[in-house]
Amino acid sequence: MGLIDYWQIARRRWIIIAAVVVLCLAGAFGYLSTLPTTYVASSSMYVSMATGTSVNDSYQGGLAAQQRVRSYLDLATSATVAKRVIDELGLEMSVAEVQGRIKAFSPPATTNIIVTVQTSTAEGARDLANAVVAQFRRLIDELETIQRDAAPAARVTVVDRAEVPAAPSGPQGKRILALGLLAGLALGCAAAFVRDRTDRTLRTSTDLEAALPVPILGIIDAGRPGAADETRRLRTRLLRDGEARTVLLTSLSSRSEPEVAVALAKSFADTGSKVVLIDADTSGNGSSSAVAPNQSAGLAAVLRGAAPVPEALTAWSQHGITVLPLGNADDQTPDLLASDRFATVLEKLRTDYDHVLVQTAPVTRAADAIALAPLCTQTIGVVLLGSTSAPQLRGALATFGDNKLTGAVAYSKPGNRLQRLSGRLRL
Repeated sequence: MGLIDYWQIARRRWIIIAAVVVLCLAGAFGYLSTLPTTYVASSSMYVSMATGTSVNDSYQGGLAAQQRVRSYLDLATSATVAKRVIDELGLEMSVAEVQGRIKAFSPPATTNIIVTVQTSTAEGARDLANAVVAQFRRLIDELETIQRDAAPAARVTVVDRAEVPAAPSGPQGKRILALGLLAGLALGCAAAFVRDRTDRTLRTSTDLEAALPVPILGIIDAGRPGAADETRRLRTRLLRDGEARTVLLTSLSSRSEPEVAVALAKSFADTGSKVVLIDADTSGNGSSSAVAPNQSAGLAAVLRGAAPVPEALTAWSQHGITVLPLGNADDQTPDLLASDRFATVLEKLRTDYDHVLVQTAPVTRAADAIALAPLCTQTIGVVLLGSTSAPQLRGALATFGDNKLTGAVAYSKPGNRLQRLSGRLRL
């Protein structure tokens, strides 16, 4: 895979990446909120030895001081110093807690000692650091005094006393949030890649062609300038491949796509033919909802014998076609569609119009297409790209059974997946 392939995966799966990034940032922020605010104060000291006045004595004293510094680092964080600090400041803390707040280090090849302490308040850090240094110096004086009333062999001098910290030292919020962002991007990209590799959604006509046993007669991308031309190609192929007087359109996806039936009916009408579009979509998402949403005298009433066919027809002048809307369907309508009554209605309309288009509910939602396909000269399956998976398509084809399927139409809608999802929720 190349960079273009990864970029396309990121474009398709940006919602997953964004969701994982938000979750990781939320986790980093939650973790950050649990961390206490800390302040660090430090004090530096210089270790020297009592030596003679010669250069050699000074050199030997410096080496001795460097050797002592190694031991002094342990003494600065010792339990003895911590216990004395607790007694001096009256702290309600254990010796181990105080030891955990003290750190001491010495720069290489020096006799300097730097003591740092960490507490939850700025003033507390300063006071604790100065107390540690004071008790540490007293302990060194005691250990380095060989004789009573004599000067100690080594001396620890304070160079810089601890001051109140100007700002907290932790937690490092920007660093933690940055790590959360980087982790979110890494995990999000990994999740997007895995989801894309395991996703069986049909996104292109090539994917659809590999899963279909019949040819693709049209690739219609709604809202694009070439959609009308592609509909004309579909019309031409239908006329060339055989009799197109009665065409059944049904969705092989989970939802009806009446726009294809309307566009094809208009395309037939543009040639000067008389066209009637029958809305036999019992799912309620048929094409007639746009022209006659509240018409009671429709196909359902005709099948019940409550209205004649001419009274149920409605002219759709915008597209130059006539529509037989579904009307007020009930539980009996699917059974009447499979009866001789619908065959009689279809025969009558076939004699009055050049082309009769029948739109039915999706194969996986109703059995109407299975019952009506034998009555039509050609049957077209509509597949919505980007929302239909290969297993769903195979299930629809298996449900359709041995009914002859002339071909399929690959249909795409404008907008991204999130827009299509929000549109469906509004419906």
